[in-house]
Amino acid sequence: MVQNTIYDQNQIEELEAVEELETAEKIQPVQEIKKVKSNRLPVLLRLTRRAVLFLFLTLVGTLLFFVTGNRQTFLDSNLIILLKITACVSIALSFFSMAAVAGNIFYLIKTKKIKFLIYLICYVLIFLLASVILVLSLSVNLLSEGINF
Repeated sequence: MVQNTIYDQNQIEELEAVEELETAEKIQPVQEIKKVKSNRLPVLLRLTRRAVLFLFLTLVGTLLFFVTGNRQTFLDSNLIILLKITACVSIALSFFSMAAVAGNIFYLIKTKKIKFLIYLICYVLIFLLASVILVLSLSVNLLSEGINF
């Protein structure tokens, strides 16, 4: 019976030593992962940044289609469709850029990092650009349909 307790005690000590080695090996990679993740943007800002980038490129594409279509004398119905798509995309871009502005203001206050201020300025400029393009596309669409009283 005495040997069983010694054997159990030795076994316990070996298990504790193995656990200490395993935890020592696990701690170092976890700390490295935390260092890598600390440089990444928060999830909300990453999603809004991707949405703003997608919508901005879509807006540029539809504007290029409209300008080249106007130059190459596309049908009026096609140009009106392009203007409506431009208006819808600029509304969505305005919404997502304002969501990104709100998120950047929150994280700027929370972390006080300069990169959030730079992102904030970029998103405000994108919002203003989308708003101007929205007004221009709606006014061109209104003028192309004619004013009937």
